[in-house]
Amino acid sequence: MSLQRASFRGDCATHEFQEVLKRFKHDGCNLLVTGTVSKDVTVQATRTLLGAPNADRKRVVALANSRRGNVAERLPPGVDSEDSDVWIIDQQTCQRSAPKAARSGDVNFPTVGDDTDALTHLREEIIAAVDYFQNEDDGLGPSELRLSVSSLGRLAHEHDADAVARFVRSVAAMVQGVRGMAHYHLPRQDDDEMVRRLSPLFDARIELRKRDGLPTEQRWHVPKYEQTTDWVRL
Repeated sequence: MSLQRASFRGDCATHEFQEVLKRFKHDGCNLLVTGTVSKDVTVQATRTLLGAPNADRKRVVALANSRRGNVAERLPPGVDSEDSDVWIIDQQTCQRSAPKAARSGDVNFPTVGDDTDALTHLREEIIAAVDYFQNEDDGLGPSELRLSVSSLGRLAHEHDADAVARFVRSVAAMVQGVRGMAHYHLPRQDDDEMVRRLSPLFDARIELRKRDGLPTEQRWHVPKYEQTTDWVRL
């Protein structure tokens, strides 16, 4: 992301944004992406948050309301859904695209049972993917794992708020445990009630906006420090 010049608003900020961002990348983080923006803007944010194509990243894309045909545009340029470091989960079609080594190895893939609800199954699919990459080779380095969940809006439509919160809390803990970076799309205004309810579960929120004739912009809200950055280009 174009965050090199981003800074917290105000002259009396006690924490420099670049220091906070560096800490997120080293320790791992979970980010809530908000804003009522078009699909193109959401896709642009996803591509960037999944990491530069030439970086060593393990990418997990969990789609709660998107078809597999949309996956290619969400991945960074040059990254393919069939790559060995990409794992795709499609909740709507109950399909996955896992690395060949995982399909031919000892990975215990989750199965859908009569008593398994969709939210629990999605969580188990994500955990299986993270476990696989964590157990591969020498494990995962800081910010090597990149998870995209799209979207919490669909999950909130199909499940109650407490269930969605439990889902986020469980997945977020898993991501934090391997020092990964996860982002979860919630296509609602940043002052929406659902955003306010879920915000404490995340390290930061990335608010998106796209104004006519202007580039897509973002600003970060970091609740821990009660600080917000200026708007900068995505």
